[in-house]
Amino acid sequence: MAIKQTIKYNADSEYFAGFLQDIVKESEIDAEVKKDNSSVILLLDDSDADAIERFSDNTQKFMPYSIFMGEIDTQNIDQEINSSSLSSKNYNISLCPKCLDKLTNPASPFYLDDSIVCTHYSNKENLKVGDEHVYSPHYSEGNTLLVVDTSKLNKLFILTEDEINALLSIEKPTLKVTILDEELKALTGKNYINIKSPSTLKATMTALNAKEAGVEYLFFNEIDTLRVSTLQGNVLVIKDTLGISNALEDLNQDSVLNRFLNIAKEAGVTRAIGANLSVKNGISFLVSDANNVNYALKFGEFKLSNILEAMHNDEKKQKLLDNFEKKYPSIIKELNDNPDYDLYETLSSLLELGARSFESVSDKSLEFRGNGGLKIDTFFKEGGFDYMSFVGSIMSFKLAGTDDHYLAYSIFEALADTAISTMDQLKTKHKISNFIMMGDMFENSVLHSRIVSKFSLSNPYFSKGTAIDD
Repeated sequence: MAIKQTIKYNADSEYFAGFLQDIVKESEIDAEVKKDNSSVILLLDDSDADAIERFSDNTQKFMPYSIFMGEIDTQNIDQEINSSSLSSKNYNISLCPKCLDKLTNPASPFYLDDSIVCTHYSNKENLKVGDEHVYSPHYSEGNTLLVVDTSKLNKLFILTEDEINALLSIEKPTLKVTILDEELKALTGKNYINIKSPSTLKATMTALNAKEAGVEYLFFNEIDTLRVSTLQGNVLVIKDTLGISNALEDLNQDSVLNRFLNIAKEAGVTRAIGANLSVKNGISFLVSDANNVNYALKFGEFKLSNILEAMHNDEKKQKLLDNFEKKYPSIIKELNDNPDYDLYETLSSLLELGARSFESVSDKSLEFRGNGGLKIDTFFKEGGFDYMSFVGSIMSFKLAGTDDHYLAYSIFEALADTAISTMDQLKTKHKISNFIMMGDMFENSVLHSRIVSKFSLSNPYFSKGTAIDD
């Protein structure tokens, strides 16, 4: 008899199976490890109780958690075992538990050895990952926080169990989390911040030194990233420049359409409607069938100078501008002085936020803890989205004394509702009921939660193994 474990695994990466293979070898147990596109299969000979116990102990001590790991199904079956010798490619992942023990245990002959490289996921070659980041106790706008001491996580931040698991996984992704510590809030001027556990040898050594010196966190300007968010037990890969998530096939020359086709293929569908809500690539809606893929609708380019000119030429909007300028002259001056502001820089200015960016508007929206936003105008006209009505509506609510965090919340809720309405219309037009969700705006939990809750009956597909934006 054999014990068969089928571990749902949402990425093509081989390192998770490689760790299992290494533990099998160390445990001296008759076993077989296989990797396919969606799972890792482990067969263990259950006739040797001592070997099973060794394997169980070693798994508990040395098997790292992965953000791509899903449910585990265990069965007892009558099947022959062909002992495996699975090997893995090299990946830009963090040091494994074995390596960390070698590095941090004073009794280890490799204690604080800066030449350690991980060879414990059955990788063919040793990969030494470079690290060009500069870690500092001083915060600069846009910095990511390096977690120095994991025992301080719940002192510094408000975290869910899913966020903690992701932070401490073998991939060590970057997550946006809520700051709890008042000193950290004062230092950064923020309520939310991107954080990351040490993922390289240099970062690990730096964190060790800082911890010994009593420093609770460091900051750095993140160059390459694996950025994720969590919602209701699911991990969403927002961006990946480290090559850890699924690599894209070349299915289309257009980068957005290509990602859409790759995720649709992962979902196992050929006819699909896509919603791409992206800061970089804009908001657009896509349609594919067996023979063709194309844009069904784009929001269009945002040009502040054109919007302000159109408002001046509209009698009602001109009156709104006049009233707004009387109450907020500095905002109108800033907008007039910066005609090239993008949508989120404009919204940041209207909401009088500390920085001019998508992230600042997103962070402000998270401060509202209630339910139900304002009815912000989200219309379409010939040529795309009606930005003038959208901006004018926000100005009107601002004039009425609406709190900025409530207004920011309402913006993301309105964009989510517009996406849902548009997808429903495309479903009716094209007779397609498969939906693919893409774009880094889904890192905003207001927008993400709204679509998941209000569009749940349509079962929108969020990739679990492919990054959803460039």
